[in-house]
Amino acid sequence: MDGLYLIISALIGAAATIASVLIAKRSRTNHDPILNETQNNENIYSALDFMMKEMKADRAYILQFHNGGYYISGRSQQKFSCTHEITEPGISRECQDSQNHIVSNFHTYVNQLIVDKRFAYTDCNQVSDHVFSSLMENKGIRSIYNVPIVTLNGKVIGILGVDYVKDRASKDCIGFCPQDAKNDFGEKTHEFMKRQARVIAGYLI
Repeated sequence: MDGLYLIISALIGAAATIASVLIAKRSRTNHDPILNETQNNENIYSALDFMMKEMKADRAYILQFHNGGYYISGRSQQKFSCTHEITEPGISRECQDSQNHIVSNFHTYVNQLIVDKRFAYTDCNQVSDHVFSSLMENKGIRSIYNVPIVTLNGKVIGILGVDYVKDRASKDCIGFCPQDAKNDFGEKTHEFMKRQARVIAGYLI
């Protein structure tokens, strides 16, 4: 009887030890900021890859607004930078050249994006903001679709976008989700992009 008691006690002790090790390991994982960030980024890039494929785009990315410092007046510098980007094979990565853009230099673009809830052009030659138009030209962008990334309390924290770079034989190939059957960015496209922006917002906050 004493032997059985010792065996049961040993088994309980071993189980408790294993459980405490697993709990401690899980606790460390949940509180490791680097590991959490890595896992979070994997989710973000998976979402971008899905969006790029659904939109038949060549490049997908996230631009986040941030405080870039302070002017002598004490006013905060409002900037935006590319924090995540994926591209199709053969398409240039532009994230390194999309850092610390001052919002005031692109006020027309940012204002249209926030007011209209989108910045969408099947032909980028129609963009009236010459500063942003030049930026797109340098990146080889022919068509573009951007939507704001908005938190649940209505705060705009970034921009979700796709670019079309390749010279396609037919405009029927660019600028819309598979459900859309017209040669333009339709409302189904906008609803799709808004849903993706809501998903991305959950990973950014």
